[in-house]
Amino acid sequence: MINLMVRLASAILALAAIGLEPARAENLLRNGSFEGGLLYWHNVRPKNHRLVRGHAKVGRHALRIEEGYVASAPFVTKRGKKYTVSLFVKADKPGKIRVSMPPSAREVGTKAKRLWTRGASQEADVDTEWQRVSFTWSADVPPAGFWPLPHYIVHIGSGNTTPILVDGVTVTSGTKGTTEYLPRREIEVVADCPDLPGYEGAKANLFDRDATVRMTAHASNPTTQPHDVTLRWQLFDYEGERAVGEPVERRVTIPAGDTLSQTVPLKLVATGTVIARVSAVSAATVLDSSDFPLTSLPYPKSATEPDWRERFGGSFAGGIGCVEKFQRLGFGWIRWRPHANGRDHVPLEPKPGVPWQWKWFDRELDEQEALGCSAHICLYPPPTWIMEKGHPLPKDMRWRADDPRWDDLDLETTWDKFVKTSVAHYKGRSVIFEIENEPEFSKWDTNKILDEYARFTIRTARLIRQTDLDAKIMVNNVYGIPSRVNAALFKAGGLKYVDVISWHDYHAGWLADATAIRRMRQNLDEAGGQHVEIWFNEGWAYTNTLVDEPIACTGLTSAQSCNAIVDSVAELTVNGQEKTILFHTAYETHGMSFWDYSGPGTMLWDWYNYPLPLAAVWNVLNHHIGISEEVGFVRPPGANFCIFDNVRGRAPGDGRGVMIAYADRDAKTDVTVALPDFGATLVAEDVMGNAKPASSSLTLSKTGRPVLLYTSEKTPGRVFLDKLSPLDRKHASFVSQGQGSDPSWSLPAAWEGTKKDSTEGNPISADGRPIWRIDRVYPDKPIFAENYSPIPWDGTAWHPQDHQQGGQPKARIENGSARLSVAGPWQNYEFQKIVGLVFIPPESGTYRVRATAHSKPWTGAAKTFKLAILKKDTQRAAEVAAQELPRDGSPVKIDCSVELSAGHELVFLPLMPQWNNATTTTIKDLQIQLEQQMPR
Repeated sequence: MINLMVRLASAILALAAIGLEPARAENLLRNGSFEGGLLYWHNVRPKNHRLVRGHAKVGRHALRIEEGYVASAPFVTKRGKKYTVSLFVKADKPGKIRVSMPPSAREVGTKAKRLWTRGASQEADVDTEWQRVSFTWSADVPPAGFWPLPHYIVHIGSGNTTPILVDGVTVTSGTKGTTEYLPRREIEVVADCPDLPGYEGAKANLFDRDATVRMTAHASNPTTQPHDVTLRWQLFDYEGERAVGEPVERRVTIPAGDTLSQTVPLKLVATGTVIARVSAVSAATVLDSSDFPLTSLPYPKSATEPDWRERFGGSFAGGIGCVEKFQRLGFGWIRWRPHANGRDHVPLEPKPGVPWQWKWFDRELDEQEALGCSAHICLYPPPTWIMEKGHPLPKDMRWRADDPRWDDLDLETTWDKFVKTSVAHYKGRSVIFEIENEPEFSKWDTNKILDEYARFTIRTARLIRQTDLDAKIMVNNVYGIPSRVNAALFKAGGLKYVDVISWHDYHAGWLADATAIRRMRQNLDEAGGQHVEIWFNEGWAYTNTLVDEPIACTGLTSAQSCNAIVDSVAELTVNGQEKTILFHTAYETHGMSFWDYSGPGTMLWDWYNYPLPLAAVWNVLNHHIGISEEVGFVRPPGANFCIFDNVRGRAPGDGRGVMIAYADRDAKTDVTVALPDFGATLVAEDVMGNAKPASSSLTLSKTGRPVLLYTSEKTPGRVFLDKLSPLDRKHASFVSQGQGSDPSWSLPAAWEGTKKDSTEGNPISADGRPIWRIDRVYPDKPIFAENYSPIPWDGTAWHPQDHQQGGQPKARIENGSARLSVAGPWQNYEFQKIVGLVFIPPESGTYRVRATAHSKPWTGAAKTFKLAILKKDTQRAAEVAAQELPRDGSPVKIDCSVELSAGHELVFLPLMPQWNNATTTTIKDLQIQLEQQMPR
């Protein structure tokens, strides 16, 4: 033993001699000693889980689990490493404790068999005396789309064998547990708010504006010596960076091994969501802190009747309490309450000669309409008893597409009877009839009956209109409009029978942008659907709690996703998306995400029942643009202005202009825009509802934090548009002076065609000279100059109509970057679909080329993607440089010099010789500078 201690001491001295300290165990878990609260623990049910005082193993408190389980907040790991959970436990009588370490995204954990499956948990025997137990797992679950980061949680349960007490929980790296509780900090802080209003109904844990709220700091001292600290309380904005109130401080002494709880009142000096941050400070050093979100609504709503014009809404699992939450936020639309398709309305097959037994949903609709909400009635799927498993058509409608019975509305099938009776019953309600939810997943395609889908949908729409001339009719679509299924409906002329087409998608951050929604609009218009509105009515808003714990799903914090959602909603709405209706947004008894991706998931309240910043955001959006008219979209360099007329409570044509401004999605720095004189006093309001006079210079944060702008004189949006339009980036020059007097060329900030299916606008010129061109290369032999030709504009991108496949080749120039989408050979398309960016030198000389490039594949297994740089004359093209871009999207720098003379061109060309591969290569920060002129 002495020799072992000597060797250990020698090893420590050796590490110190080279400037390294021996590795120390670190507890990755927050609030593992349960001192003063249950923040950083989820799935806590008052009936089953409570803190007990005086029976603790560590500090003053322990957690009693009567039955079920609790889950820790997420903690950060390194993929592939092992981690050990250690804790103290004792029971009322001999029994079991069960512990698991699943990924923080529940669906990922279930698929990996790390959650709610046999073998997911480990267990140990427990007795009536405290004992220390440890369990080890590997953080080896592969990343997933909604779970890109290796963040895990700990599940602790009694196995329903006997109530247990738990204390001193630690998570450490490696396979060796801890014999004692390992503190995260020398002083550990947990925040709490004793004044929360409660989650039930319209209370929704929302405060009144200007309320004074008590905040408690629970500060524990796990050391063996008393500790003098300053406790500090202060409010910050929802991004956590800017203080919005003065700090309150108290100097305290915390006895060894003890917990001190102090409470102070804080006035909510800002509306919306703020962060109450409680810190323990010693000698100007923050030892620990804890963030607690508090939310007050700037514009609480109280609608008592529906207004069809409302743009925003959501759905939920629950009853009237959730509708009350929606009313207070100002939402005007509900989807999936009531859940009212054919199987819900007529669940039992009637006996011959016996009338159908209907279940109507008037009570739910009455409740919702009285609180200002319109609803969806999604008719399909039909009653179960008229269907056959695996086939989407009712049994008495197995007609081929050319069968004349599709057009005979005098013939009545069981489906027809259901549709006509339902529509007649709900006639006059503020509802829209959605024929089918996500037809892409109803086996129309797998049964190869897309034409029959079109005929079935058209017949249903005609029956609805015949029954109620004023009915509103919707068809649904997954992802971009149209899907393969709805393309058949478009081809059959079905759009003339419907009023709305809705679409679904699930994302973190941005849903889509102006180009995407314009492409959908163009597809509708070209198919005869100029009158058809675009709605989004399911999915998208994955986010994380604002409590200061590692994020559970996606790669975005609560504030980042909040900013992205507002920016995307504004951009989509001003460019043609009529309504945005979220899914799944609330529970009656709040719990985990509907789709089980994480705790908050698609909710507007997190797994603690605390409102997310999105609750306040939607209240602000409902107030300013919930009933509005689109005016225009202006994009100064680096910035975006979505301009509306707010017509809530106003006469037609008497709108109050409001702008939503934000920096570009990929902004690296803040963006400042010099605003024109609008002839009135301009007001700037943040997305939490805090307004102040605006200056003539607007700075937009690189975080995407939006700003709302309007005037106290209620200036119409048309004035804003006219004044801002000259600032649009399409007017910005892409020529500048480089070092000395040498000119330099970047890509245009925006470059669009002037006429659909035409090359007008390609090339683009500066000072009367063509500088940039976008070429497709076909046949796909880039060495021959005759294979290059300017690519036409398709309405939203540079894209040819011939010699293409699946939308490739395609190019977009936006935000000063080039996005070049290419594809390799495929069966029946045995050639590369490639597009190149061409620089046309205005004079002979040596040009230096600098840029960064990355590639994002969407199909195939190629590991790298070649970006070739070629010098082309009127006969041939030769490669002068090339970069291999990695599959993971890592940026690669480009820096080379090329001698170009009259008649030469420089081509940036992504190549795709690999079969069945496709990718988009993005070239950013491209700068071409004339370094040396050639003698004339």
